[in-house]
Amino acid sequence: MLTDRELAGLVQAARLYYEDGLTQAQVAVKIGVSRPQVSKMLAHAREAGIVHIEIRPPVAGDAELLKLLQQRFGIKGGIVLPQAQREALLRETSEYLAGELRYEKNIGLGWGYTLGEIAGKMASAGGLKGSGKIFPLIGRTAIPNRGYRVNELALLLAGGTREAFRLEAEAFPGSREARDAMEDTPDYRQALSLWQDTTAALVEIRAYPGVPDEATALRFEDALERQQAVGSLLSYYFNVRGEFISGAGDFAVRVPLKTLGQLPKVVAIGLTAGSKAVLGALRTGLVTHLVVTEDIARKILQK
Repeated sequence: MLTDRELAGLVQAARLYYEDGLTQAQVAVKIGVSRPQVSKMLAHAREAGIVHIEIRPPVAGDAELLKLLQQRFGIKGGIVLPQAQREALLRETSEYLAGELRYEKNIGLGWGYTLGEIAGKMASAGGLKGSGKIFPLIGRTAIPNRGYRVNELALLLAGGTREAFRLEAEAFPGSREARDAMEDTPDYRQALSLWQDTTAALVEIRAYPGVPDEATALRFEDALERQQAVGSLLSYYFNVRGEFISGAGDFAVRVPLKTLGQLPKVVAIGLTAGSKAVLGALRTGLVTHLVVTEDIARKILQK
């Protein structure tokens, strides 16, 4: 029977080897034992159920469809997933993101139902591994679904290795004066600094109309219907041609479009938005990496 101290030692060795990627020799130096002893500790960790090794094929997706999307829309990468149950799609997306974003230092985060489920899955695996910061790209709302509580999503993805930043400003202030007042706070100025230093953004493509409504009547009146909106990114609405739609009352607090367009990596999740919304998002020119199903990819390429 292992003691608590022995179990803690096995956990430490396993984390250093399997999660941090150290060699057995490096782990030995780190914890002050011999390399052969590290090998024994890792074996004991597997026997004790601390480490569970599962062999599965890599999440590669449909490489040919992805290549066609890259050629057609100029995106840099992503993954096209086979049709599957929602649980499998969420799991495979989480695994893709864990690899795609691991070495990004400053990651900006959007919102959405699917993004909230993915963040939950990644949190159960310890969050997004690596070092750096995770922070919202849009202000907070009173929408109860976890996918719209961006500060909570940032904390979930940060896990125990990254720093999560909170943005307390409201996403949809009721007037220009209220927005200007928010933008004059130290909280917003810190967020603006983070947005300018963002190395990657993780966002969800949403269909229009959708639930929740994101105060569109107040912000746009009938402009979204007149200009035939099909979707949104970070509550920026666009039509199928990729043209953004403005509203006289749209005072949303979020990363500026100009800043978003200059980011080296914008990973957009389009699993549930539908082909028109994903097509419009691609035509905005903002998306560099796309996560979609084979069905949506084929419909987009046929248009």
